[in-house]
Amino acid sequence: MSLITPGDIRNAVKKRRDDILEWLKAFIRFPSENRPPDGFEGEAQKFIEEECKKLGWDTEMFTPEEVPHIHEHPSWLAGRNYPGDRADVVAVWRGSGRGRSLLFSGHVDVAPFEPDNWKVCRPFEPVVKNGRLYGRGSADLKGGLSAAFWGLKILRGLGFEPSGDILFESVVDEEFAGGNGTLASRLMGFNAELAVLTEPTRMQVCTASQGAFLGELVLSGKAGVPYMGHSIPNPILGASKAIELFYEWQEEWRKKNKHPLFDEPGKELNVVLWCIDSKKPEEFTQMGTPLVTKISWIVWCYPGMTEDAFYSQFRAFWDRYAGSDPRLKPFLIELHPAYHFVKPWETDRGDPAVKNVVNVFTEYTGKRPVISGAPFSCDLALYGETGGMPAVILGPRGDNLHAPDEWVLIEDVLTLTGIFALLACSWCGDGCG
Repeated sequence: MSLITPGDIRNAVKKRRDDILEWLKAFIRFPSENRPPDGFEGEAQKFIEEECKKLGWDTEMFTPEEVPHIHEHPSWLAGRNYPGDRADVVAVWRGSGRGRSLLFSGHVDVAPFEPDNWKVCRPFEPVVKNGRLYGRGSADLKGGLSAAFWGLKILRGLGFEPSGDILFESVVDEEFAGGNGTLASRLMGFNAELAVLTEPTRMQVCTASQGAFLGELVLSGKAGVPYMGHSIPNPILGASKAIELFYEWQEEWRKKNKHPLFDEPGKELNVVLWCIDSKKPEEFTQMGTPLVTKISWIVWCYPGMTEDAFYSQFRAFWDRYAGSDPRLKPFLIELHPAYHFVKPWETDRGDPAVKNVVNVFTEYTGKRPVISGAPFSCDLALYGETGGMPAVILGPRGDNLHAPDEWVLIEDVLTLTGIFALLACSWCGDGCG
């Protein structure tokens, strides 16, 4: 087999540009939404499986619940439903057994399309405009997953024969602090000597990701309607003070926590309040002062933070105000963890696998990538900790993730297709030069 050069890959990507774009559009048209406890990834996963089979790869599909003893794993998130078609797809391009193995991975599930104020396109009817491809999941993360698939497809078309196994997987149930799909693949043994997660990093090579704590703050009081001069403290007013304090906490949290991979603007630790409710499930709402008010929150953290360390500080913060602030004093304040802790992770930047990714990126693009941390939570720890792999995140630029008019930069999808092809050639074989 003759050597495959970066120029050969660039020319092949250029020739297949329209095919790559049309394939990505077809992928986006599958409404593979995650709506806990359910998900609708089935049709998209059948598409992926068939496309992999066409290339002669060995494929396997399995639901998370088919994995032995997965419910006993500390990272398992209970309460999700997995019908037969809500299954991971893993494809293996078998090597000769003489080289290193490589895993390309991404999640097929996308955030729900709401709120429905899409203007450029309908969520699952992709549109190209000004170099961007719009549609739900275009950036998060079907664009990156498509680049990995097409990188391998192009490499195969150039006659490459891997020495080490190349794995390509599309997992279910990552959104909404999921992770069960990724966990399932790791426990099934589909691991490698390098893992590349195709989340959208804006073309930065990210060797770390933030973690996320999710929970509810509940203020409980006495329900009723003020009558004959008898006032009733309203927990909604207490919640207004709590909202102010959440952002005071954010400032304190940022000052206490620093990390060298997250020192650029936009990568600070954030707090997101995403729901306020004043009724229990299935409970009728009276016209009056509610019994409780619940605030759902997310707090992000850097690698190295543990649950115990976080909650000891977080609870101390709320205890500081609960008995003294006049808007909070009338209420019982409780903190309830929700979902589960999405662990942060950091891969050693000096690992030879990381250096190989950086070198390939530089060789293909002519520019050394920014090495940084991803300012979001994801499944990186499941690849690094559970799978025991050096793992990096590398994906395209885009915007409006989990929001209307999500888009991905087409140029980046094409560039990543070439980078991923060259990476597989470099890492898994001896046919690149």
